[in-house]
Amino acid sequence: MNKYLMITRLVLFFTIILVWEGCDVVKPRAQGADNELVVVTSFEDRDAIQTVLTTIFNDTLYTPQPEPYYRRVWADPENFNDVKNHVNVIVAAFGENPRNLGVKLVKNLLSPAQYKSTMDGENQLIFAKDVFARNQNYLIMNSLTIDKLLERAEDQGPWLKKQYDALFFKRQSVHLFGKSSRQNKLEKELEEKYAWTMNIPWGFTVIANSAEQQLFWMGRDMPYRWLAVQWEEGLSYTDSASVDDHVKRLIPEYFESIQYVDHLFKIEPVSFNHWGAWKITGLWESIEEAQGGPFISYLFYDEATNRTFFIHLMIFHPGKDKYLLLRQVDIVAHSFSITQ
Repeated sequence: MNKYLMITRLVLFFTIILVWEGCDVVKPRAQGADNELVVVTSFEDRDAIQTVLTTIFNDTLYTPQPEPYYRRVWADPENFNDVKNHVNVIVAAFGENPRNLGVKLVKNLLSPAQYKSTMDGENQLIFAKDVFARNQNYLIMNSLTIDKLLERAEDQGPWLKKQYDALFFKRQSVHLFGKSSRQNKLEKELEEKYAWTMNIPWGFTVIANSAEQQLFWMGRDMPYRWLAVQWEEGLSYTDSASVDDHVKRLIPEYFESIQYVDHLFKIEPVSFNHWGAWKITGLWESIEEAQGGPFISYLFYDEATNRTFFIHLMIFHPGKDKYLLLRQVDIVAHSFSITQ
């Protein structure tokens, strides 16, 4: 499907919804966890709809147990009004069974023309923002067949996933970096001392802050999370093989009691803020204690200051969900900026 046409339809739907809801109404702030998808569909359709959702939201964190980036919370169509203010609402149905409550709900939510476009046209995924609440994603999935929904999910899924990730980042940033939630004095110290800085939420304490080692390391407990920035003059890598050598040298040198685990270890090129970077992910483990968990690291070169930066973050939260914590520390890492 033409991407311009898809975006035009999304904007049109968004405009219709705004008129329907009433622009003069002050909407509540969206509720619920930022990494939850409230999926409103008939019980008998859940397995099929789960397949469609997996096509769009296919990321998994291995801790080492698999943990989805976005958890599904199922809701029955008759309970739609109870969950419509959630941050991520998905209403899903397929087929024409008049006794299917999911089909009935979709018909009630869409105009006749919109409903027809989902059944006979190419508009099976209708997405909008802030329909029932502020800072909300709202998606209607509907088609004559489940195969058509899957086809559309494969085509539009990457774009949709970016919308959910962007809202997650926005809402969590507000939570982490609210006006009274940052350590401004420490941020300023880093800027004056090293010509780089980042947003530092309250609760983190400094473990190392050494110009000689070219290392800044901070952490927070209950649950445990750590973030470190290490830098050195010049370009320290040339390709993925040298990245592997570089980071595996840094870890025992600066974090003596931990090491990376070969299982699930991955290196891939990414964009980190405005830098081309290498992203390293996997599992870490303690050499001295029965501890470990997931980590994310970024390695990039800043040409303006002729420095290679290594940003390393990891968490330890045994027996509990780890994705939200890891993403929060990742958001802190992405606030990194060079001020020189």
